[in-house]
Amino acid sequence: MKKSLSLSAMAVAASLAVTAPAPAFAQQNPEATAAMAKILGDVIGNTIRKAAEDVRANTGIDPLARGYGDDANAASAPVPANPSDDLRRELATLNAAHDQAITTHLEDLHGELEKAELEFQNFAERADNADEVRDRRDSLQTRADSAYEKFTRNIAAENARFDEKRAAILQG
Repeated sequence: MKKSLSLSAMAVAASLAVTAPAPAFAQQNPEATAAMAKILGDVIGNTIRKAAEDVRANTGIDPLARGYGDDANAASAPVPANPSDDLRRELATLNAAHDQAITTHLEDLHGELEKAELEFQNFAERADNADEVRDRRDSLQTRADSAYEKFTRNIAAENARFDEKRAAILQG
């Protein structure tokens, strides 16, 4: 549980850091700066909030109770009654590795979003007015959506790997 809280806290802190306007823009056109801050808050901030929800949903399960699969196959089957300490340890190790993989994918998402944000900020800095900044929102949204889709595909793949490894551990 502690690990999922720290992942959630990391995502929330990152969303707050991303949505804050950069101080360098304080001397720029106030309308363009305000438009940039709103767009970054909407696009990047919303993407990070969705990712934080995904992280909470994809960490913190009890591997002794179930896997990530929704069907009734061996991957999501419960652990036998009175599992040995070795089995508990193996599942705990698997769970820790899974949480670390999810964290890595979250960090990759943050990196992609930071690149998109910097590119957007650089454009906004050169923009003559707020309308030009607003017109650039679609390209930022597209990059954020693409990064988020990659993140969700990676999470699904990690969950499938977790279930396969869990099933192998349970089958002995």
